Amino acid sequence: MVRPDTTWEKDNADFFPPEFVEQLTFSPVVFARILKPGRSVVRRFASRYYDAVNFGVLLYPENLLDASSESFATASCLDHTSFLPTPMYNPVTLGEEGNSFILKHNGKTIFEYGVATRGMIEEAIAEATRMVYIRTGDLIAIELEGRRPLCGRDVAKTHVTGSWCGNPILDFNIVF
Repeated sequence: MVRPDTTWEKDNADFFPPEFVEQLTFSPVVFARILKPGRSVVRRFASRYYDAVNFGVLLYPENLLDASSESFATASCLDHTSFLPTPMYNPVTLGEEGNSFILKHNGKTIFEYGVATRGMIEEAIAEATRMVYIRTGDLIAIELEGRRPLCGRDVAKTHVTGSWCGNPILDFNIVF
């Protein structure tokens, strides 16, 4: 999946869904920043193509999704729905004992992940570059789990927080 730059929210600004969005789902991700351009990158050389990593969350307007591929593309293009925070971390933090990504919804843990590896990212780079050309500064995100319900219009405000290596990385509200 490719998302345009307009979906990227790196400053944790609050999200105000458009009036046609009834329900939001989320998918937690690990992502990497591309260091140099490339195409058809072989897996064993993929480590040379990224320099920083972090965790984040992608939001999807669930009521826009149906069985068609066009609906998924439309839903993936909604502005400010890719919460991919900066600053980013050195890739060596992946796979280190005790480092885990914790995502919370209104103070309650909804996702925890501690086994992300550089291999996951390198495999994703190799797979993506079979089809697309990557450029310096691009981000490649790997969904760690399928979409799950997050919130809807029935709740006026939702608070989402996340941490990695014990440091806060996500902190934003969704305000319907």
